[in-house]
Amino acid sequence: MKDALDIVNNFYRAFEEKNFEKARSFLNDDYTFKGPMMQFNSADECIAQMKECGFDASHKTIRTISDGSQVVVIFDWMVCKPFEGTFRMCECFQIKNEKIASAELFFDTANFPKMDKNAA
Repeated sequence: MKDALDIVNNFYRAFEEKNFEKARSFLNDDYTFKGPMMQFNSADECIAQMKECGFDASHKTIRTISDGSQVVVIFDWMVCKPFEGTFRMCECFQIKNEKIASAELFFDTANFPKMDKNAA
């Protein structure tokens, strides 16, 4: 069985590289995501939204906690486009069948600038 933390780290790497095909390969078809600003109910919906994302960003892992099929990552998300900022986030993953089955993201939306959807 693949290590759950390796699966999550490889997913993050593919996401940052905007390698959407590779990112998709780490998600179960029925992947679900919930965050304060959006949610997805399938892997394909997630990837479609990722492709439309106008952010250029990277992350710096602060801490990871891995317990069997569950992984929690606390990280700084550093955005350089369409605005600049660093945002502390926490994402909780559930791994099933060696892929990401679900994720829930937590962060303070008050730290995000107000954006026009058409600006990115």
